[in-house]
Parts: sequence; structure tokens; C-alpha cells
Amino acid sequence: AVVSTQSGHYGRGAKQFSQERMGNAVKTELDQDFVMLSGRVEETRNCVNKTSTAARNFLQPNAAARLEDMFNETVTGKGTAIDKRQTYSELMGQIMKTSGHQIGDSIKCGPSFVEVGETFQKLGMLEREYTRDVYSNFFKPFSSHLQAEYANITAEKRRLDLARLDLDAAKSKVRGARTPEAIQQNEQKVRECQAAFDRQYEQTKILLTDADRKSDEFTCHLEEFVRSQMNYHEQAHKMLSETHANLKK
Repeated sequence: AVVSTQSGHYGRGAKQFSQERMGNAVKTELDQDFVMLSGRVEETRNCVNKTSTAARNFLQPNAAARLEDMFNETVTGKGTAIDKRQTYSELMGQIMKTSGHQIGDSIKCGPSFVEVGETFQKLGMLEREYTRDVYSNFFKPFSSHLQAEYANITAEKRRLDLARLDLDAAKSKVRGARTPEAIQQNEQKVRECQAAFDRQYEQTKILLTDADRKSDEFTCHLEEFVRSQMNYHEQAHKMLSETHANLKK
């Protein structure tokens, strides 16, 4: 399949590309196994990229803070502040705790405000630990896994399509040759282009096969994400259960 739809990208194959777009040229088709392999790798790449974006939004729902983190990660080199900002749970706890002290302990709700506020402050700290864990052990390895390989595959697929255009252009010249000398010369060009196409095809297939095999590692990163979730919710449930029991006394 043609990787790019911009004829200017192909340079020397522009004429062949344009004729294919108009349906006036014969096109060498890649075998079905290669097409399926390439499609599967591309679909995996797209899904990983979409999941990485969703994961970043999940870790930092605030768009301004998210953009700040991305800028510091990629431009300033300061790194993310994803686990350094005060959480909403901490803010809630702080307000409730202060309110409890203002109410005083002469009525029951005063100490209750303080106790729940302290619990939510602890929950906020737990959230920050959880966010740091998810960021380091899931998001970063998940979003970076195979990205270099995917970039190489994109480049090699472009080269393959260039080689395919050269091959089909050479075949077209054979069909249009009018003299034995021209036919012989163009057939030699076809053999050279076929050899170049075959080499590029094998190189691209090797990269696609390797990326397809390594995609199994995404499961390991997802396991880390689930582990972080389980640990966070288990500890949060324990804190809240204890606070709930104390409030009922």
C-alpha cells in the first residue's frame, strides 16, 4: 500500500505515482501476509498512542498543569511535577481540619471534621505516591516502548514504496519500448529495481515482525498499571474504613 498520498514526497516516482492515482498504471501489490502484518503493527501503534494520551489525561486532568508538565519534560528538562502539586483530597482535608478546629470539640461534629480532614490529607498524600508510581512504572515505559522502532518502520515503509514505484515505472518503460535495444535496456533496469525492491521488502518485513513480537510487552506495562490501582485502592479502603468506624463510635 502507498504510505504517503503526497506525490511530491516521491520525487523520482512522481510520474508513476500520478498515473496510479488516475488509474492509468499497473501497480505491484504487496502480498496479503505483509499487508496484514503492516496493518496490525500500525493499528497497535495508533492504539498505544491513544492510550498514552488518555493515560496522561488520567494522571493530570488539569489541562494547564498537563501542558506545563509536557513542556518541562520535553523542553526545559526539569521533568514532571505530576506528584508535587497539592491534590484536591489534600485541599479538602485541610479545609475540613481547619473547620473542625474552628468549630471546637464542644459538639461532636468538630472532632469529626478534624478526623475526616486528617484522613483526606493522608489520602491526598497516598494519591501523590500512587500517581508517581503509575507515571514511573506504567506511563513512561508504556508510552516510550517501541517508539524508536515505529519511527524506523515508517521510514522503511517509505523507502519500500519508493522502490515499488521505481520497479513499476521500469516495468512501464518495458511495455512502452519500441526497439530490441530499448527493450533489453529497460528489462535490465527492471531486474535492478526488482532486486532493490526485494531487499527493501525483506528489511521492512524484519522490522515489522520484530515490532509485532515485542508488542506483547505492552501487557507487562498494563499489569503494572493494574497493580498500582490495586495497591492504591486497598490502602485507601483501609484508611476510610478505619475513619468510618471511628465516626460511628
